[in-house]
Amino acid sequence: MKTIDDIGKEWSSYNPPSDDGILRIIQNWGNELIANFRINLQKNKSLASNRLFSEIEPEISTQPKGYNLKIQMLDYWKYVENGRPPTRTNSPSNPTLQKSIEEWIQNKGIQVRTSKNQDKRTAIKSLAYVIARKIHRNGTKARPFISPALTDKTMQVLSDRIGVYIAESLAGE
Repeated sequence: MKTIDDIGKEWSSYNPPSDDGILRIIQNWGNELIANFRINLQKNKSLASNRLFSEIEPEISTQPKGYNLKIQMLDYWKYVENGRPPTRTNSPSNPTLQKSIEEWIQNKGIQVRTSKNQDKRTAIKSLAYVIARKIHRNGTKARPFISPALTDKTMQVLSDRIGVYIAESLAGE
């Protein structure tokens, strides 16, 4: 049985290598968190495409003193979460933004109008340019999906689950 002097001595005392209890707790909590991200994305109607929704993945790594949970998602998550302010430069042409918008137009199957001397690809580029220019001028509205899900209460749930696990591990000795 552990004494009060033993508390806090060794991480391995509470989570020996043969026991993956805390890892499972973190995995389950991470999956619940991601599910809440997805629910918030749907509620906010902030899905320009389903890629952000479908490409949110947890990545758990073992550290010498515990675990690290990293949530991987597409880079543009920050523009959905925080919005995007108007840009101050004179050029609305941001090749990365414009290319992303072109892909979005194609993935969504948005029909573009073409003139007699314009092919579909050029029409898509033109539409993407206009959309990028609008984003450049006006920015975009924030549609938080992470901050409503990752709260003090959510963090407390993880802490409580790990606390219960450790208490049960100590009581079982």
